[in-house]
Amino acid sequence: MSATNKLQDAVRFGRQVSAAAIAAVILSSSFLGNALAADKAAPVPMGSMDMHKSMMSGMKSMESMKGSGDVDHDFAMMMKMHHQSALDMANIQLQQGKDAKMRSMAKDIIKSQTKEIKAFDKWLAKNEKPMNMPMSKSK
Repeated sequence: MSATNKLQDAVRFGRQVSAAAIAAVILSSSFLGNALAADKAAPVPMGSMDMHKSMMSGMKSMESMKGSGDVDHDFAMMMKMHHQSALDMANIQLQQGKDAKMRSMAKDIIKSQTKEIKAFDKWLAKNEKPMNMPMSKSK
């Protein structure tokens, strides 16, 4: 694959990630807005705020990642970050959640995402790339 094709793939991937990040922000803003609108006198439950902070932190990490110009490498890096966010949220669920089905799903997520993070780490160790291209425009 030529350098031009790799760059075009990276740009396409960046646009997809940006669209996903925007959708996540809209959904999380809607979630918090709905929670607050439901009862303005009642504070948003701490678990909900923790979950929101965790998601936003993960998105911020992915957004600030500098791309390598290699779509495979960038995919592995961003998916690793994405999976770490899922682990963080699953751990909050186990600490604060009460529903047995959701707790069970959180445990399954921890098991599967931990395994996938290890696979990404192994691949990244064998395919190290310098991180030198910003994924999004800085403000």
